[in-house]
Amino acid sequence: MDMRNPEKCVMAYYPQDTKLDVLYEILDPKKDKLSLGVKIADSPLSQTKVSFTIHPAPHSTMPNVPENKMRQDLAQTEGVISYKGVGEGKVHICVRIDEIPGRKYIKPALIAFRVKESGDLALEDEANGGAGLQSPEDVQAQSAAKQHLSEMERILNKMIRDANLLLKNADLIKNDEAEFHKQSEEMNAACRWWPMMHIIVLLVMGFTQANHVLQFFKSKHMI
Repeated sequence: MDMRNPEKCVMAYYPQDTKLDVLYEILDPKKDKLSLGVKIADSPLSQTKVSFTIHPAPHSTMPNVPENKMRQDLAQTEGVISYKGVGEGKVHICVRIDEIPGRKYIKPALIAFRVKESGDLALEDEANGGAGLQSPEDVQAQSAAKQHLSEMERILNKMIRDANLLLKNADLIKNDEAEFHKQSEEMNAACRWWPMMHIIVLLVMGFTQANHVLQFFKSKHMI
């Protein structure tokens, strides 16, 4: 990315009650290289400000509210950005480079990232114990209860979260296929009427030209 293309966006689907993890890495071509026997300490973030923004896409079923908008400036060359929203729908995940105050030039950046869904928020909050929202007594009680969970129960909870994600993705694919089928039917209808209109126009033009030629010959008394 450079000043000619300072921003790149991708579209992702956010299922309800889930969390999106954006795993990013800023590639540094000069990493671990030596200059005159000294390791170069210049970081990709030393001359370039890199930020991620996540917000609902246009015409998305996801509510366009402040809770569904997030912006985060990067302080490290690799890490994870977690996103939690309200509702479900398509979102735009954008990465942008900007000028750092006091710096004259923006250094081009090579940025790689991928998006991962990580389970149901309700199950995740239950597994984390909700420590930030509950009293210390409740936290201790839940910690004691979690000690009795077996490995099979934890695996079962993970399978439930994965199954929920698969079902939500299947619903998204079903909606996309229905929209594609509708567009195919509209194109088929248009293709069916277009040749018929073509033939009608050709017949009318042929009849008009033939009539014009006959009138011309009659006016010249040639027939």
